[in-house]
Amino acid sequence: MTAPLTPASSRPCVFCRIIRGTAHAEILYEDRETVAFLDNTAVTVGHTLVIPRRHAEDIWEIGPVEAAAVMTTAHHIAALLRRRLDPPGLTLFQANRALGWQDVFHLHLHVVPRYENDRLSRPWRATFADRAVLGRTRALLLGET
Repeated sequence: MTAPLTPASSRPCVFCRIIRGTAHAEILYEDRETVAFLDNTAVTVGHTLVIPRRHAEDIWEIGPVEAAAVMTTAHHIAALLRRRLDPPGLTLFQANRALGWQDVFHLHLHVVPRYENDRLSRPWRATFADRAVLGRTRALLLGET
């Protein structure tokens, strides 16, 4: 007989466990506000996650000071990756909520070294948006409608 599965929302946050030292991670850097560690589902060599120490599920739950700390650490990691791995490119991405492709609900920023023919592919091809739509969107966002 197998035990019932525990819903993801009721399981302890794996990133919080990494911060507390109760889950293993290959930590590359940490300071008072952030931790950076190799992604255990790395898409390329050196793929690193940067997280805030305080649990915040997504960008809407983090303040500007913590967001800046995450980006500062990402900048530090990007320099480390460049110095040690010299990748020909680098991609940063951060996903929010299930529809935004987030799969661990503790804010995290991916710092991904890029190599020729790696497994990471661009999710869309840039095409010009309709200018009228852009104008209406701008007006809506700025409260001009």
